[in-house]
Amino acid sequence: MIRDILRAVGIGCFLAAGILYFTIDNKVPSDIDSQQLQATVKKLQSELAKTKELLATAQTTSSVKENAPKADAKKAGEKEEDVTESNSSSDAILKTILVIEDGSNSTVVSANLERLSIIDNAAIFDSYLEENNLTGKIQIGEHQVNSSMDFKTIAKEITTVKK
Repeated sequence: MIRDILRAVGIGCFLAAGILYFTIDNKVPSDIDSQQLQATVKKLQSELAKTKELLATAQTTSSVKENAPKADAKKAGEKEEDVTESNSSSDAILKTILVIEDGSNSTVVSANLERLSIIDNAAIFDSYLEENNLTGKIQIGEHQVNSSMDFKTIAKEITTVKK
């Protein structure tokens, strides 16, 4: 009796599988053929190239504005405060208030310092912060920095809690 029941269930399963196999369309829809896909990729690549060009132009414009008068100096992330002239024009000390926002990491801070001409090389300063385990200790807020500071002094300033 159990044998007959199991046999009936098995036959029912086979029949159900056969019906589903033949009634369900198992073709993969090919909405996008390879030519359309290649055209889309080329379009996206050209848009990426245009975006890169615009970004390069914006960065160039930004660096030109940094050399402009103080009225143009306030931008996201920094406020220019004072330029102190020394005996020669090449020894000018640039004083700036660096604003570190929530979510900024050591790479962003280093890049901002380089862009502001406080440091010469962002990658070296970022490496300095990593070697001294200071990358996670950077504090948000306004930090007064100037171009005469060394890495240790800048690192101490940006890792000090500001109120």
